[in-house]
Amino acid sequence: MLRTLLAVASLALSGMMASAAITSEQAMKAVINFADNYLAPRNAEVAASINSTLFAEDVRGSVDVSTDFDGRELATEYLFGLFVNLAKYPDEPSPIGNPINYTLSTAVAQGNTVAAGFKFEFYYGALNQSFPVEIDAFFNINDQLQVAEYDLVFRRWAWATDYIVPQLIPHMARKVENLTQPTNATYILQQYLAQSTCRAALEFCHGENEQYASHEECMGLLNGLPLGQFYRLGENNLGCRYLHTPMLPLRPNVHCPHVGPSGGDMCVPRNYTEVVRAKHFPQGFVASTSDSYNVDVNVDAALDLL
Repeated sequence: MLRTLLAVASLALSGMMASAAITSEQAMKAVINFADNYLAPRNAEVAASINSTLFAEDVRGSVDVSTDFDGRELATEYLFGLFVNLAKYPDEPSPIGNPINYTLSTAVAQGNTVAAGFKFEFYYGALNQSFPVEIDAFFNINDQLQVAEYDLVFRRWAWATDYIVPQLIPHMARKVENLTQPTNATYILQQYLAQSTCRAALEFCHGENEQYASHEECMGLLNGLPLGQFYRLGENNLGCRYLHTPMLPLRPNVHCPHVGPSGGDMCVPRNYTEVVRAKHFPQGFVASTSDSYNVDVNVDAALDLL
């Protein structure tokens, strides 16, 4: 009982100490600056830097539809590098659009912690149309006004992709080589993702970074993987490997394994309960308070307080 109370008090105190250095207004401005940089064409420029000072050197982060991206380099590449190919080929029928505008729909800040809801407009050049994409985000901002921790949730992303991707299928079909099932939407999607991934792997992954000896070998392996869902892009499936293709030219030694047979440390089997129960953030996003029910403690410890 006493040990739990001390742990709760320590967490609350550490939260207050962490948030004392900067004001809530400063933290909110840092988040707005982050969102501004997320928009095209600035996002591709940030990705090219690889080490964006928008992030702390030891930043820790998570994206619900994928996985954790820790460290300045990975955070820069994954949060911004997704849009590199779209900057080069704006008419590519990628399932991932390019953010061109946003509105801030909700925002609450306490000390260095900010909870914000954004409604982005993601532009799909193949369709010449943008669609709203909601992202709920939690940020901790450090004394240098850099993102120290982030947790991003793509709200209604499954619905969004169910709505948007079917509209892209005819455009994907025109990109697929040797199309044998022109009326099978799932087949077209699979072939588009696999062929796109294989082309990128063979172009950028050479020598020690080589994953496939030939296009045929690559297609054989990728066609044997589950297609996956667009809200589970951190697992051992084709969708995950496609997600990582824009990062290959940035740091092939790091990212080539993610499109290869093993999936590296990104496209791997995951356990639902382990992912949900994982405690990834040293500070976390619990407001400074004396109320124990706001503190992330386990069930047994919480019961001790009753």
